[in-house]
Amino acid sequence: MDTENRTGDTGDDQVLRRLRDECYAVVLPGVPVSADDDLFEVGGDSVMLIRLVAMAQLAFGVEIDALRYFQRPTLATLAAEVRQGLAPQTVDDRLLDDVLARVESMTDDEVQRLLDGAGS
Repeated sequence: MDTENRTGDTGDDQVLRRLRDECYAVVLPGVPVSADDDLFEVGGDSVMLIRLVAMAQLAFGVEIDALRYFQRPTLATLAAEVRQGLAPQTVDDRLLDDVLARVESMTDDEVQRLLDGAGS
């Protein structure tokens, strides 16, 4: 079900819930926070913001752009940063085509020497 709950996020957003339960609840205990509440308006400060970023990075194993979160310090922004960190990285097709063309132009011996050197 995709209905909003009393804290303002959709029912199927596990990243938001986890950030709220594991990070915000520790930094701002007892403060109900919706997805669009500004951290500073609900009683937070810059030290709390840095703590939230660090906790989110540890909880999800991702790198987060703290400046982007500082510019719009909401739970929704932090969740977006986490989702971006969790998204699979894409490969530039032009770069891949260039690498494949180079490998295809190599002799078997050149490829083998390259592979042998990669393991050391």
